[in-house]
Amino acid sequence: MSSGHLNAQYNLRLPDDLKQKIAHSSKELNRSMNADIVARLEESFEQKSFNKLDEVPLEELLAVVMKKLGRNSLSLTREEIARAKEFSKKREKT
Repeated sequence: MSSGHLNAQYNLRLPDDLKQKIAHSSKELNRSMNADIVARLEESFEQKSFNKLDEVPLEELLAVVMKKLGRNSLSLTREEIARAKEFSKKREKT
């Protein structure tokens, strides 16, 4: 979280189910709902780096891919495999 003072106020309306998710998250992380919202917003503005993927265990990467694709749709087309191979070659050159 940024070190600046929280001095701007904004009245926010959000769906009840989202509020419940925030309440649950903030309780698990032992922080206020406001702190949880601010932390999530700040994180969303941080630039994501794919350079550190090499440091992530393969099992974790596969779990994310499986979740994104859906458990029953792990078949890839030849075109998708070719694009993945080309992307891999480009990464090796850099």
